[in-house]
Amino acid sequence: MDDVLLDDLAAEHQVLDDLVAPLPAEVWSTPSPSPGWTLAHQIHHLDVSEGAALLALTGHSDQVFSPTGRWPDRPLPDDPTEVLDNWRDSRAASLEAMAALDAKAPVIWGHGPMTCRSFATARLMETWAHGLDCFTTVGAEPTDTDRLRHVAHIGYRALPYAFHSQGVTPPTPLSELRLELTSPSGERWTYGNPNAPQSITGPAPHWCRVATRRMNPADSDLVADGPLAQSVLTTARAYLSDGASP
Repeated sequence: MDDVLLDDLAAEHQVLDDLVAPLPAEVWSTPSPSPGWTLAHQIHHLDVSEGAALLALTGHSDQVFSPTGRWPDRPLPDDPTEVLDNWRDSRAASLEAMAALDAKAPVIWGHGPMTCRSFATARLMETWAHGLDCFTTVGAEPTDTDRLRHVAHIGYRALPYAFHSQGVTPPTPLSELRLELTSPSGERWTYGNPNAPQSITGPAPHWCRVATRRMNPADSDLVADGPLAQSVLTTARAYLSDGASP
């Protein structure tokens, strides 16, 4: 597997770990932006998701996604230390499994296969998105880094699925859209045909937040030029479905 991608995934794990590890137990019961979820629920969800990821990475996706399968389900521990330790163990196991696979190895997730590289990118996206929720919960400001290139990429690549899964028809072919984003370090990231007639331009962190439904497009500094671009801002979704949202 791609060592750089796995290093970036591990770094996102550590950023969130560093945020929550020092918190007193009472803070873990603070309501988070996800309705009905506390801070503890956010970390527990990541733990359970990593358990499902490990099943997929080891060829047992049917235990999750077949008609008789089910999402791993275990109760939320009362002790925040146990919640955190469980997540540390499950994320280490899935990282180890990814490292052992070829970047192009198929991983069955949801309704079909994706490459192991794409799967690792999706794990990074989910960790980062839930991390945003946790930062919001404790009233802290996250530091955006160029690791967001992975989230920006999957947000763009997932556009066909986002439109299809929500029953929305793009006003023009998606090939007519390009993204021109400015990274946290000031680099320019471009996705799509550079000569495409419609565009979304602006800060990459805002695109990543919009694509993970952590920011209302109206509150972002993104500029949509054209009807397709405007539709993309309201339809983009970098994850499977509302039922499996990060």
